[in-house]
Amino acid sequence: MRTLRKVGAALVAAVLLLGIFSPRAEASSRQRDFIAKLVSAAQQTQREYGIPASVTLGMAALETGWGRSSMTREPINTLFNIKCTKTASRYQKGCAEVASYEYRADGTRYLEVSRFRTYANWGDSVKDFGLFLSSLKRYRKAFDHKNDPDAFVREVRRGGYATDPRYADLVISIMRSHNLYRYDLKSQPSQGIAGKPKLPVAKEEFTTLTHGSRNNNVVTAQRLLNQAGARLAEDGRYGWVTQQAVAEYQHRTFPGKEISGDVDRATWVSLVPTLRQGDRGPLVKILQQELEFSGYEVAIDGSFGAQTRGIVEDVQRRHSLPVTGVADEKTWGKLVGM
Repeated sequence: MRTLRKVGAALVAAVLLLGIFSPRAEASSRQRDFIAKLVSAAQQTQREYGIPASVTLGMAALETGWGRSSMTREPINTLFNIKCTKTASRYQKGCAEVASYEYRADGTRYLEVSRFRTYANWGDSVKDFGLFLSSLKRYRKAFDHKNDPDAFVREVRRGGYATDPRYADLVISIMRSHNLYRYDLKSQPSQGIAGKPKLPVAKEEFTTLTHGSRNNNVVTAQRLLNQAGARLAEDGRYGWVTQQAVAEYQHRTFPGKEISGDVDRATWVSLVPTLRQGDRGPLVKILQQELEFSGYEVAIDGSFGAQTRGIVEDVQRRHSLPVTGVADEKTWGKLVGM
């Protein structure tokens, strides 16, 4: 009888223990599954945009309650609750009106109906998150901390990503408690750089181009002139047609000054644009093509992302320029001085 009582007591204790730990085990399993589903996409976002994978995972976990939010399911499929804007993202499928809590400056919470971006799947949501942060000026300071996930999150919060004053602390708490930092890709001296073992260093700035010149700098000049309204073949040959286009550009740009028809320093300076992370378009593509001419392997997609910035920083570092990641006049001078 005593033996039966002991067995019965043990069974009761086991049932009670299962009741206590089962929810914890279930939550732990759900969190592991959520992380496993997103690690690959988070690391790809780090490669393309420079956002630490731990930040992507931590923010997605907080925004969705580890995937339990109804907004993570069809037809919304969002992980970051990004609101719709006048210009649609290339990754979003549409918009959906959803009620969500916002916070006033004094910390009080209120309910508001907003339009949120919808996606075909979680992968597109992660891609849009990377594009969203990297393309807006208010988040640029975050990208000064690509190797410091905690500081990155704090700058994202300061940039206005969320109205909850506790947002950064909550995300960092998730990153720490689940050691999400282990998923961050190891930083390289200059992110995204792959090129020749020994890349050239320019001995001068803004090489002057004249009739008869034939090189990659002529191609870059022709591309920039075309963006200014010319219609040149981008063939790298400085013939009479290119010289005439340069002369016409100088006449428009430097009224009253002597026209040479040569691409001298002043002409170069007026042609080259200042570009930075988040910029997009044909001028960014010209920069990327010029970086390729200089020996770098770079995606020529017209999008100034983390890879392009890393390469620009490398150019600046090799030429003892201020390492800003911004393709400014001095950086262009070295690029077309090779």
